[in-house]
Amino acid sequence: MPLRYLFNPKSVLLVGSSSLKLRESMVSPEVFKNIYRNLGHFCGKAYIYDVEGRERILPEVDLAVIVLPPDKTIGVMNHLKAKSCIIIPGGFNEKHRIQLKGMAKKRGIRILGPNSIGGVINPGNGLNTTFEPGVCLKPGGAAILSQSGGIGATILDIAISGQIGVSKFAWVGNMLDINETHLLEYLSSDVETKTIAAYFETLKNPRKFLEVAGRTRKPVILLKGGISKASQERALTHTDSLSTQAGIYSGAFRQAGIIEAESLGDLVNYVILFEHYRHIRGNRLAVISNTGGSAVLAADWCHKLGLELPEFSGRTRSGLKKRFPGIEPINPLDIIADADGRKYREVLETVLKDSNIDGVLLVSQFRSCLLKPDQLEVLEGVKSQKPIIACAPGSGDFRKAKFYLGDALPVYSSVKNAVGAFSKLAEYSAR
Repeated sequence: MPLRYLFNPKSVLLVGSSSLKLRESMVSPEVFKNIYRNLGHFCGKAYIYDVEGRERILPEVDLAVIVLPPDKTIGVMNHLKAKSCIIIPGGFNEKHRIQLKGMAKKRGIRILGPNSIGGVINPGNGLNTTFEPGVCLKPGGAAILSQSGGIGATILDIAISGQIGVSKFAWVGNMLDINETHLLEYLSSDVETKTIAAYFETLKNPRKFLEVAGRTRKPVILLKGGISKASQERALTHTDSLSTQAGIYSGAFRQAGIIEAESLGDLVNYVILFEHYRHIRGNRLAVISNTGGSAVLAADWCHKLGLELPEFSGRTRSGLKKRFPGIEPINPLDIIADADGRKYREVLETVLKDSNIDGVLLVSQFRSCLLKPDQLEVLEGVKSQKPIIACAPGSGDFRKAKFYLGDALPVYSSVKNAVGAFSKLAEYSAR
């Protein structure tokens, strides 16, 4: 049965208890109440079923969300009339899982979970089965998948801050039925999704997953957890999964064209850039900075990551020297601390015309420089097929740059992150 009922149902039924409280398995009146509150924003029909109440007839729906312990979940499944089902709590033993899988197959119900924790979010139709209050995501092209409730919550927190635009969000849990490959296949054809990012500790069907990833035309960014013995043991206890050697997976990921992230920060950084750009002609980067130190560090990271810092063409050098005689027209380009927004724009437009350049890193610092944050707004009008990556090193400078640039350009808080993201874009484009 298609997964569209998981992300795009027309009706949702929440099943839980207003009095049962089992903290270790995420069963509580608070969780039940918060999910119901979030479903108030859903564009379709939403129903609630309290197992402590007198009502015994379950409405027929596209999606059911269950917040009950294993025995009660299995009892509800006997009467459930739904096309898909999310099981939020964990605590299901082998006997429970066999029963649950058999019943779901018999009744034609697709299951996400158990131990999903968060369920799914679709900003496009207001569907939100998490118990997090105040979730408001910016619609965008990134689909997020997480096998871990905690890692998913961290990415959700970053998304809430507005750094990532989300098309779909899913916590996959123990993957009793719906697994990583099913979700990848669905998202590969989802028109709202442009980039797929995931955190997994194990893959239920690695061969099939790699096959699907290899033929999808969308960037697939993956952070693989459980690469050490200690983390594998922890993964087994909290997601009922067993990891495999990192080296084996990394080689297979490269062959399938998967972009592998080494940290959660890297995963987010790559998503930010791929939201703006999908392909690049080559790996030749120009660096423009109003401080020499940042230009040097950017050049060092280009060297470490195998990126080219080509010389500017003769036409570019003469144009820069004629317009700004005080700067040395070499790459990386230090346009000096007195640079204002107009100077940034003129230099940027000149460099973008250079056929030796495939993309530009624009480093803008405000502290101890004459550049004012609001002057960055002039960059929004610069049009180019070549990627333009903004970087405002630090914390306060980054927030100011992000505020004034908005979604016009990808913005990073360190040259390392900016150059690292560009290197992955170049690597992906060269497949």
